[in-house]
Amino acid sequence: MKVIAGPTSTVLGRKVAELLNSGVVDVEQRTFPDGGSYVRLAAPVAGDEAIVVQTLSRPQDTSIMQLLQIISAAKRFGATKVVAVVPYFAYARQDKAFLEGEAVTCMLLSGLIESAGAQAFVTVEAHSRDSMGYFTIPAANVCAAPAISGKLREMGLEGASVIAPDQGALERARSLAKMLGGESFSVKKHRDRVTGKVVVTESDFDVSGKKAVIYDDIISTGGTIVETAKVVKKQNPARIVVACVHALLVGDALERIFAAGAERVFSTDTLPSKTDTVSVAPLIAEELSRSA
Repeated sequence: MKVIAGPTSTVLGRKVAELLNSGVVDVEQRTFPDGGSYVRLAAPVAGDEAIVVQTLSRPQDTSIMQLLQIISAAKRFGATKVVAVVPYFAYARQDKAFLEGEAVTCMLLSGLIESAGAQAFVTVEAHSRDSMGYFTIPAANVCAAPAISGKLREMGLEGASVIAPDQGALERARSLAKMLGGESFSVKKHRDRVTGKVVVTESDFDVSGKKAVIYDDIISTGGTIVETAKVVKKQNPARIVVACVHALLVGDALERIFAAGAERVFSTDTLPSKTDTVSVAPLIAEELSRSA
């Protein structure tokens, strides 16, 4: 077995390789004058199972093209099996057509990964179960809650109330709350499908004087988290901490979350960011060992 550490996941790829006691294959990459991506495997993979670790960080389209090329190269140059480990699965939120005429990009990307030569797929906290339904190869969706809960316990947040920023994230919040020994709640959110504007209103819960954790899978612009934090802060909780799996943190998202009342923001290393203090490498390595 060899781990191919893609350009977007060199650190995480090496962590996974170390846990698996596997060799590491680096990837040479550059950009052609016309903007095209070039990649080359820096060591042979013939006769080995190749674990390609490549997250789809910004610019996502470049990351995707690199992923497809790495998978194809590993397959063409003799890997016995190619497993695509994509910690952040970009485009997974577009798993159905919400408006007439939209492309279902999650379905498209799943097909491209398979066509490139991947024989198994692993991701961390895909946006929904539907996101994984387009694969015909074995596909695993790793839950990040064990790693997140460990960090929260270190911070003295055992027993904290976990708040989901919308109803769709409530199941995720319940899972984390169970590990912490606390309750879980959700605010009510409405997002305009055309403008993207988010409106958050209070729901039927009370966290006054309690420790509160706002938890979601993705923080992009931070709009939903900011509005949720404002609602929670009105109840005067003892603490407000924000945790997420994938921190895109577009623009001034982090600064606005702190301004809304959060004392701390942290995420996993599925994406490199200022907040990626929790590693999912052990969870990925465990999944790969289980499915080997």
